[in-house]
Amino acid sequence: MSQYHNFDIKLKLRDPDNVVLTPALFRNCLLDAMESFFCEDKPVLEIVKFCALQQRIIFRVPEEFYEMTRISIPLIGHYQQNPCHFEVLETSKTMLDFEKVGENDITSCF
Repeated sequence: MSQYHNFDIKLKLRDPDNVVLTPALFRNCLLDAMESFFCEDKPVLEIVKFCALQQRIIFRVPEEFYEMTRISIPLIGHYQQNPCHFEVLETSKTMLDFEKVGENDITSCF
């Protein structure tokens, strides 16, 4: 059985009103960046949790892609052609979760 590494990532957008933040677009942005940096096939990237309100995503990759993923994430500078910064908040071999900031978060995070 393959081991996985979990990433908790926060997207910091210069102008958040100009983008559509969805799990699929977030995932594709990460995968496209990794492919362009390393010129290799895209790794398997499974979304575990997503929160548009906090602009965060928790995903996991097979352990063999950990280094490539960890190196490439801080280098990403655009999301939907808008300047941004991807911040790695935490990595772990065990499951990660969001801290809730309020009761209203429940509907915007899954």
